[in-house]
Amino acid sequence: MHNTAIICQEAPVPSASGKEITNEHCSKVNSQTYLIAGQEITLPVKVGAAAMLMNVFVVDAKKAQQLIAASGFKVVEIWPGKALMQLLGVDYQQNDLGDYNEAAIVFPVTTPGEPKPLPVIGTIWRMFKGSPGNYVYRMPVNQGFTTHAGRFIWGFPKWVTDVDIQFGEKTASAKFSDDGELVFAIDAATGAKTSAKPQAAPSLAIRDNLAWKTIGITEGEGLTFKLGGSPPKIGEHHPLALQLRALGLPKKPMCTISIRQAKMHFDAPEAVAIGSPFTS
Repeated sequence: MHNTAIICQEAPVPSASGKEITNEHCSKVNSQTYLIAGQEITLPVKVGAAAMLMNVFVVDAKKAQQLIAASGFKVVEIWPGKALMQLLGVDYQQNDLGDYNEAAIVFPVTTPGEPKPLPVIGTIWRMFKGSPGNYVYRMPVNQGFTTHAGRFIWGFPKWVTDVDIQFGEKTASAKFSDDGELVFAIDAATGAKTSAKPQAAPSLAIRDNLAWKTIGITEGEGLTFKLGGSPPKIGEHHPLALQLRALGLPKKPMCTISIRQAKMHFDAPEAVAIGSPFTS
């Protein structure tokens, strides 16, 4: 998916029968039930086991806002002129949508009508509570079914490509490549035994000219948090890699986070016109 625009044409989903258009292979039965490529999915979608890692970076707020401007969201400034960006990798192992790997490029944002947090303390406090909206700019995966489901149910910008996740005793890594070109590769420390208490956080997306908001709850065991970390590897040629380079990467992350044994569940979304406030 070389197009870096917020609103762009979705890539067809490869399948045994050819390439599939998501909206032609999915339908909504009722508020809690969907038919996804012939399979019924009932909300909330539950993840019984997953392993995840994240790098959090401080980036130029003006450049980040220019990148996501068409979303109608505003990047959160942790201090004046500086925003946050997250690069993630998740290995979904037991999941209503199957066993698959996922990467993501995410920006903490405010939505239309939502007050801006105070710089530094206000932003950190919101992050601690898990309350900032997380705008999912890109979410590549390595399986087709979850691509259809993620797009149609929650509006996530998924497509099928190469995502590799590895979890070791001391280090976890995630590598995301597209059309044979590296976009990013990150790592994070593992090995701690801290519990991650249940935390509800809104995920935001843009699809079909609508803004989507979904509340997901994550908890787990084996939470490892480290300040700093190793700089990621960023591709030289892919358009998404060039966007990351324009934001100042590769450089050391502000912090890294990993959870060895995560559980999650995702509720029904709310979808509104781009630029309109959400009701909740």
